[in-house]
Amino acid sequence: MRLILTFLIVIIAFTSYSQEVFRVNSIEIEGNKVTKRATVLRELSFQIGDSLTLKEFNEKLKQSELNIGSQWLFNFVDIVPSYNQNEIDVTIEVVERWYVWPYPILEISERNFNVFWDSLKNSNYTDFSRLNYGVFLNWYNFRGRNELLKLKFRKGYKEHYLFEYDIPYINKSKTLGTILNVELFRMKQFHYKTIDNTLLYESYDDQHFLNWNSAFTLQYKKDLNLTHRLSIKHSWFEIPEDIQTLNPNFLGNDKHEFEFSTLEYQYENEKRNSSSYPTKGSFNEVLISAHRGRNTDFNNFKIIAKTENHFVLKPRWFIGNSIKAKAQTNTTLPYILNESLGFEDYLRGYEYYVIDGEHYAMAKTAIKYELVPKQKLDVPYLKMEQFKKSYYSFYFSIFADMGVVIDNQYAEQNALNNTFLFSQGISLDFVTYYDKLLRLEYSRNHLNEWDFYIHFSNPF
Repeated sequence: MRLILTFLIVIIAFTSYSQEVFRVNSIEIEGNKVTKRATVLRELSFQIGDSLTLKEFNEKLKQSELNIGSQWLFNFVDIVPSYNQNEIDVTIEVVERWYVWPYPILEISERNFNVFWDSLKNSNYTDFSRLNYGVFLNWYNFRGRNELLKLKFRKGYKEHYLFEYDIPYINKSKTLGTILNVELFRMKQFHYKTIDNTLLYESYDDQHFLNWNSAFTLQYKKDLNLTHRLSIKHSWFEIPEDIQTLNPNFLGNDKHEFEFSTLEYQYENEKRNSSSYPTKGSFNEVLISAHRGRNTDFNNFKIIAKTENHFVLKPRWFIGNSIKAKAQTNTTLPYILNESLGFEDYLRGYEYYVIDGEHYAMAKTAIKYELVPKQKLDVPYLKMEQFKKSYYSFYFSIFADMGVVIDNQYAEQNALNNTFLFSQGISLDFVTYYDKLLRLEYSRNHLNEWDFYIHFSNPF
C-alpha cells in the first residue's frame, strides 16, 4: 500500500510540474557579430513575456531551433534555457556563416555532369566550349537583416548577367518582403529542336540567342513556415532569323522576336529540417501563372503543384517521397516554352534524355540509411570561425522514380513522350556544411539502360 501511495504522489507531482506555467523572462543572443538581434527574434516561436507550460515551451524551443537553422544564417544554433523558479532565461548561441561570397565561375554548361562528360569524350577531350566562366557575388545576410544581394557576370558558352536583391521584410510587423530581379542570357550556340529525345544545336559566329527577364515580387510571410508570393514578370527573346526555317514553331510565330508578360502566384509551406538534404518534415508548393503575349495571340494558364514528405522510420533509417505535376491550357506552345523533364526537373536514370511536353507528373521515393551520423570537426589551419567548424555525414539510399510527359506536338519524333517512365537505383550521398552535397548514383531506367551518374543537388 505504501508503495502505491508513493507511486501516486510521484505521478501527481510530475503532472503538476509539467502543467506548471513558466514565464519567458529574457532572451540573450551570443555569437551574432553581423546578424541583427531582430532578425533572430523573428524566427522564434516564443517571445519575452509568454507564459507557457514546460511541454509547450520545449515544443516551441525545438521549432525555433529548426526555424533559425533553416535561414542560411548560422552553421550551428543552440538554444539554452535556464530555469529560475517560474521564469525562463533563454540564451541563443550561434556560429555565423561566412556571408560574402565573391567567387570565380568555372562551370559546365550542360543539363548534368554526365551529358557534359560524354560531349567532351566525343571530341577526344579537345572541345571545352561547353564551359562558363566569370564572377558571381552572393552577399547573404546583407546589412545583417537576412537580405540577399546577387550580382553575376558570366561569360563562356551561356553568358549570364544578373542583378537580384531580396528584402525579406519591408514593414514594421515583418510580414512583407520584396524581390527585384533583372537578368540577360546570351548564347552563340543553342538547341532549336528535340529529336529522339536529344537536343539539336545550331551555332553562329556573329549572331546571338538573347533572353531578357525581369521580375518584381511581393512576398507575404505571416508565420514562420507559410509564404505567399505575387510576381509580375516580363520575358523577351530574340533569335537569328534562320532559326525559324529549322524549327517554324521555335517562337510560335513567324518573327525573330517574342515577348510576353506573366502574372504569377506562389504558395509555399516549408517544414523540412533541411532544404539541401532533408530527412524529416514536409514541403508543399503551388505555382499558378497566367501568360499573355505582346503583339501576338499567345495566351497560357499554367499550374504546378508539388508535395514533398520525409519521415524517420527508425533510428538512422529515413524515407522520403515527392510528387510533382504541371498542367497548362495551351497545347500548342512555342518550342522554347515546351520544356518538361530533362532540365531542372528530371527522373533519375534518364539524365541523357530531354522529354518535352505541355503536362507532366512524376514521383520520386528514396529509403535512406545513415552510414555515418553527423560528425563535427575543426578544419585544421583555418582560423576563421565561419570555416573552422565543419561537419559531414554519409547516407546510403535505394530509390525509385516514375513519371509521364503528355505532349501533343512532338511525340512522333520522340519515343519517350507520352510513355510511362520508371527507374530504380542506389546512391551514396556525402553531406557537409554550407549545404554542399555529392551524390554518386547507379541507376536503371525502363529501357534497361544502366549507368553511373554524379549529382550535386537534392534529387527531390
